[in-house]
Amino acid sequence: MTYSIHSPRSVTRIGVLFAALLLCLMSFVGVSNANAHDELISSVPATGEVLDSAPKTLVLTFSGDIKKIGTILELKGSDGSEIGTSFAINRREVVVTPDEALGNDEYTLIARVVSSDGHPIDKKIGFEVKAPVTESSSAPATESASSPAASNATESSATAAAPATTDAASPEPSAPADDASKSVAGMPAGLVWTIIGIAGIGIIVLVLLKVRRQTK
Repeated sequence: MTYSIHSPRSVTRIGVLFAALLLCLMSFVGVSNANAHDELISSVPATGEVLDSAPKTLVLTFSGDIKKIGTILELKGSDGSEIGTSFAINRREVVVTPDEALGNDEYTLIARVVSSDGHPIDKKIGFEVKAPVTESSSAPATESASSPAASNATESSATAAAPATTDAASPEPSAPADDASKSVAGMPAGLVWTIIGIAGIGIIVLVLLKVRRQTK
């Protein structure tokens, strides 16, 4: 005698419901685990951004709070040289401050932080500083040389030098001394010498006459 065993439909339905419930539970657990890990949601500057002026700070914003322990930040230039930085953590934000002003170059910020659930996060942010370069000019030196102050200084030096030249070339006023030597008491020297000569001759004649009288 042969017996056939038929499973009730209710048992089949229960199995299907159990499998569906297990699948939903696994999906929920997977989504929850994925949502538990914090991620970088924005950065200033953004990756690939070209800046026309050097930033004083770099700001990283995450989806959850960041732990201070385990945070490592590295800022490197295009040649791989590392630039010193300091950082501060304010809950979800990490503010990075370079120790020196950033010049025109391509930079990479490497961030290794630990989220509130202990999950490590590694991110790289590349940006470029391309500030306009002002051309150096010798115009200020030229302007300073031709400025009114320089002209005044030149004129004053020329004016100061002029009296010295005049004084150096002024021995001529000694001519009146020569004129004085040619005149005595307001009369020409020749006339004075003539009078002196006549007086001398007169004195000699008087002396001779006196001597002749005495001999007689």
